[in-house]
Amino acid sequence: MSLLTVEDLVVDHRTPGRPAVRAVAGASLAVEAGEVVGLVGESGCGKSTLARAICGLAPTSGGKIAFEGGNVTRLGLRRRDAGLMKIQMVFQDPYASLNPRRRIGAQIADGLETARDRETTPGGMLERVGLPGAMAERYPHEFSGGQRQRIAIARALAARPSLLIGDEPISALDASAQAQVATLMRNLAVESGAGLLFISHDLSVVRLIADRIAVMYLGKIVETGPTAEVWENPRHPYTQALLRAIPEPDGLGTLPAELPGDVPDPADPPQGCRFHPRCPMAMDVCAEKEPAPGPVSCWLHQQP
Repeated sequence: MSLLTVEDLVVDHRTPGRPAVRAVAGASLAVEAGEVVGLVGESGCGKSTLARAICGLAPTSGGKIAFEGGNVTRLGLRRRDAGLMKIQMVFQDPYASLNPRRRIGAQIADGLETARDRETTPGGMLERVGLPGAMAERYPHEFSGGQRQRIAIARALAARPSLLIGDEPISALDASAQAQVATLMRNLAVESGAGLLFISHDLSVVRLIADRIAVMYLGKIVETGPTAEVWENPRHPYTQALLRAIPEPDGLGTLPAELPGDVPDPADPPQGCRFHPRCPMAMDVCAEKEPAPGPVSCWLHQQP
């Protein structure tokens, strides 16, 4: 049994007077204990919505989310079930995810109380993420962006999660801190035996830390596989396009290839394969029928 199993998940965003936007359109995903799964794709493909649904922060319209054998329910006004407290998220913006009025030690202590951990201290958790324990008495505004994200990681880990989710946790950081924070999240999750779902649009960082990669496009998972396999032999045309768009420091000033076309409106997705209007290898069937989900959701690798 997987630590986390997402099956045919559907999430709709509804606004009065406007058509519903299907942000997640039947996505399936699994994360094992001690495994790092990288979820990648362009901005607006539904990665963050999927993460919020897994945490119970977004309402679902269909499908199933199972965590440690039980169903994940939407977070309401009542205190959350203790079992689901084992899902913790590190958010994208380190400036907005911490309470500016509370000392960081007190915020980390909230997680320790949730885990009923009386042996570990907030200072000890800060030291685990590479910060001096004495900083526990400071306020969030006294730290840099990279330090705040380390604090957010310490707070999430304090609850002793079985599943840690990083929702674009490095995108707000400068380039020098991105790889450090990503590697830190991987090391701490693996050391504790937790699974890590790491969401990013930066494939080069995901390649550094992930055991498996899931590629998402317009609300669907289009390719999954071991990181090395996907990197060396991408099979879906969208995955190939993402890899071609990564800059290469070859010293020749070669510009990365741009993905053709524009991302379609999720409120009015194309018929058939959602990527076919931008795909250089599209066939007639791609505009007529949607390929079946699987390791590679593409008619080039399936029988029409």
